Amino acid sequence: MKEEIDYEKLRLDVLQKLIDERGISCKNKKDEIIKYLKMDDDGKYVRETIYEKNDKNTFLVGIDIRNQKQLIEMGNLIFKKEASRLNRYADNRIWYVSNQKLM
Repeated sequence: MKEEIDYEKLRLDVLQKLIDERGISCKNKKDEIIKYLKMDDDGKYVRETIYEKNDKNTFLVGIDIRNQKQLIEMGNLIFKKEASRLNRYADNRIWYVSNQKLM
């Protein structure tokens, strides 16, 4: 069983290091950071979708596995042959190649 961390007792710089290690995006306010760390501990934090320019016409797209809306949208693009799955999973994201960004 995982031991619960008391984030309230940690300094701001330690909390900022934790969110950086986990890839969490939020304001640099202590109460905001603690809120997002607790959400991540509970498996409720959905990370932002990452877009990396692949070449002049395509993007590498990393979608968090909990972001059902964007996974469905990407599935529709795959069905239309406008995207393809890379069969790569990293940082709790599934990676695709797409010729457009998601809405």
